[in-house]
This record gives sequence, C-alpha cells and structure tokens, in this order.
Amino acid sequence: MKNRQSKIFIIIVILLSIATIVFSHYMPQMAFSVRNVFSSFIVPVQKGINNVGMIFVKRSMDSTDLKEANERIRILEAEVASLSEANGVLRAKSYEADRLRELYGLSDEYDQYKKIAARVIAKDTDEWFQVFKIDKGTRDGVKVDMNVLSSKGLCGIVTSVGYNYAIVRSIIDDESRVSAMTEHSLESCMVEGDITLYKNNRLRITGIDMNAAIVDGDKIVTSNISSKFLPNILIGYANDVTVNENQLSKSGYIIPVTDFKNITEVLVITQLKSDSMRDN
Repeated sequence: MKNRQSKIFIIIVILLSIATIVFSHYMPQMAFSVRNVFSSFIVPVQKGINNVGMIFVKRSMDSTDLKEANERIRILEAEVASLSEANGVLRAKSYEADRLRELYGLSDEYDQYKKIAARVIAKDTDEWFQVFKIDKGTRDGVKVDMNVLSSKGLCGIVTSVGYNYAIVRSIIDDESRVSAMTEHSLESCMVEGDITLYKNNRLRITGIDMNAAIVDGDKIVTSNISSKFLPNILIGYANDVTVNENQLSKSGYIIPVTDFKNITEVLVITQLKSDSMRDN
C-alpha cells in the first residue's frame, strides 16, 4: 500500500513538472502563476528537508566531536594519573632523604660510636612504637643490648636478634628503665617507660636527689653508670620537676626527643656498653 502511494506521488510530481515545462513554453504568463503556486509548495518542503538534513549532519558532527573529546579527556586523565604517581614517588624520596639527613646528622653527633642504619619493618602495636622489628640482624653484626637511635636521640635497645632482623624495645615501653643524668650538672635520675603517660608526650623521671640542681628544660642524657646504655645519648628535656612529699627526693617528667608514633629508620650502635666497660 505504501509503495503504491509512493509511486502515485512520484507520477504526480512528474506530471506537474511536464505541465510546468509545457506551460512555460506555450503560455508563459500562466506558467509564471503556476510556477509561483508550485514554488509555494515545493520551497517549504525543500527547506524542511534541508533543515532535517542539517540536523542529522550536526548530530553526526557532534557525535564525532564528542568521541574525540572523550578520547582526549581519557588521554589527559591518564597523563595526570601518571604525573601524580611520579610526583608521589618524588615526594616519598624527598621525605626519605630528609629523614636520612637527620639520621646521619645524628650519626655525626655521636661519631665516637660505630653505627649501622636499619629500616623498621614491623611493630607490635597499632599506635605507638613500643616494640618493633628492624631489618638488620646477626649477619650485620647486631647483638642483644645494642643501643638504638632515632633521628633525634635515644630510641631504645635491642632485646632479641635473628639472622636478618632484630627486635627493639623503645624507652616508652612499660618495661623500660634507663639510668640517666642531666647533661651539665650530671645529676642522676631514672627515666621510666609508661605508655599511658606517653600519650601526653611525657615519661616519668624519678630518683632525683633532693639537693640536685635540676630545672625544667635541662637536657637529660644516658648516664655513665648505666649497665646497658652508652653514656651521653640525648633522651629528652626535664619538665615539671618538684619535691616529693617525703621531702627526701625530687621527681618530674621528661619530654622525649624521639617521636614514637613515626619511626621509619634507626641507627644501631654496634658497640655494647659491656664491651666498653671491659676495655676500660
């Protein structure tokens, strides 16, 4: 049915075209009028067809442009991701370089001791570095009771050793006790580990003589009389030192120089206090 209607429409258009030609030749005036009528019908149709065609062309072009734009966006996103990753690697290397500079700066400060650098590879608790593992062991010359330094000062002591690892107990652990003294006046005291107290960034110092000239801000270092810790290693700074109720001694707090929430690399002093005592 549709094909038949199409054929009839085509025949009518052809006949009208022939009639227009005939009228144009034999009756120019009448042909002009017919042409005007025919044009009033055909021109809108042509415009409509052209508009529809332009719409399809525009959509096709828009679709092509959209695909090209999406492809460019995809490429740019990949480049941005690659640059972000490279930037992250550079930042990480920069941070590591800064930490190592601090660490080796400390190494120069204690150049009287032989040391090896080690990386922290595990810890026993989620929040603080109370007990942690390093990637150096007996194959590197590490032994039990060797002192461990952070980038600022004393960090802890080696408690056990394997072939390629060692376990370190930090000075904030509840079991830690460090015989210490003030750097200038050499007044004796004891630094006691207390993980609960360290949540306020402090440890307790006890055993201070009643007449000891120790004040807030004094440097507290490892003592000459310690059986395991080598002397004169910085631990922290005295704070809130007061006379005890018995009026026979003083006690207070120490603010450690090591940040026990973020430890990534350490220095292990490969000299034992017991060895130095035998040498003397």
